[in-house]
Amino acid sequence: MNVSIRNPKQSESSVDKKERDTRIIRKNNDEIGYKVKSGHLSLLSRKLFNILIWYAQDLRDKEDKDGRWCVSVAHLVKDAKFHSKDYDLLRASLDELQEVRVIRPRRSGGVTSEVLIPSFTLDNVSHEGNEEMERGQKKRGGHLMLWFMLPPELKSQMLDPDQYTRLPIVYMALLRTIPGLALYEICRRYVTNPGGVTNRDNWQNWWRVLTGSTDDAAPPEYKYAKRDIFKRGTEEVNKVTDIEIELIEFKVGKFVRDLQFSVRLKQQANLDMGPPPIDAGLLSRIVSLGIPITEAERLTARYSEADIVDTLDLVEGRIGKTHLAKIESPAAYFKKALKDSYAQSQKLIESAKAKQSEERKTKQLEKSRAETEAKQESHMKHQLILERFDTMPEERKSELLKEFEASLATSTQAIYRKSGINSKMLRATFAAWLLQKTDLIDQ
Repeated sequence: MNVSIRNPKQSESSVDKKERDTRIIRKNNDEIGYKVKSGHLSLLSRKLFNILIWYAQDLRDKEDKDGRWCVSVAHLVKDAKFHSKDYDLLRASLDELQEVRVIRPRRSGGVTSEVLIPSFTLDNVSHEGNEEMERGQKKRGGHLMLWFMLPPELKSQMLDPDQYTRLPIVYMALLRTIPGLALYEICRRYVTNPGGVTNRDNWQNWWRVLTGSTDDAAPPEYKYAKRDIFKRGTEEVNKVTDIEIELIEFKVGKFVRDLQFSVRLKQQANLDMGPPPIDAGLLSRIVSLGIPITEAERLTARYSEADIVDTLDLVEGRIGKTHLAKIESPAAYFKKALKDSYAQSQKLIESAKAKQSEERKTKQLEKSRAETEAKQESHMKHQLILERFDTMPEERKSELLKEFEASLATSTQAIYRKSGINSKMLRATFAAWLLQKTDLIDQ
């Protein structure tokens, strides 16, 4: 690759740290609310495209001879809140922008199907001079750069739109779901509308636009679309951005047919909260199971991070058990495990086992304590009865010893005649025998 730039850093936009949160994308209204014809748009690819538009607008006079802009990948991922070194995932998101085809309205009234970025190049460049490095080469001071271009036929409209929506980068960085990001862009477009409402459309089209689904995609039942897409997106926009929106339903009989959103600016926008990063590590683990990144993002939006992490640990642990039957579809197994809360069930089972184990230990401890106390009590009784025996008259002691000898088995009598009750075993046996003599106990 030959690039005629003197210094890649000179081609980057110089953005003061204090100004990063005040940057505004002037996005052409025709570029808002895409309808996808083919391919997919993940949350990260949507964010990257918006940020690339801002860089193109900021670097409009710094294109190379091929009409491409050069941006530091370090700056790009920071702006997208992509806190990871997983550049395979970054590359996959850029590939989506090159492969997806979206339907754009034309001012003549027709539509056109276009990609978002015709081409891009990722490469390492030395910090010093303009020395280039081979793809994938590592070098101290190496700087990963992105060269990109916009569709030539739409370039002027994207750089200098006459009808556009002002989109603050800081708020788009805060959004964690595709419906939230798409809904924010659409509603932000209508924030200055005198009526304070968006366009009205059937709920199926709203579902396709907010999920990035193609026209032939079948939406779920409305109650599920409302729960997972419309309500969730509305709540996220209201929570983290500078606008407040409300879902408006239009019914025919008892069925919802059309939707619209009311929009208004918040009186005081919160710029102090730190944008949550895209957890690329979590996405990478999900994608490694064979799940597309777009679906992985939907799962991270629908389920809590704790549930996803627990389920990933469960599935990865199960896959690692090679002595068990092989899981044919890790992706399907993961989704089923997440939906049916396998990890939580496993935790409950493990918790129950731990409780049972603790109960057994407690019972064993109590049993051991009871046995110890019983032995101590028996030893004390033996001592007391033997002390009483020692204080008896010799005649009475002789009678008791003869009676004790007669109670012994023949083999034990031989031991007794040899050692008497001086044997430790026979002394304990004698004490136990004395305790059975009720006339002695009652004395």
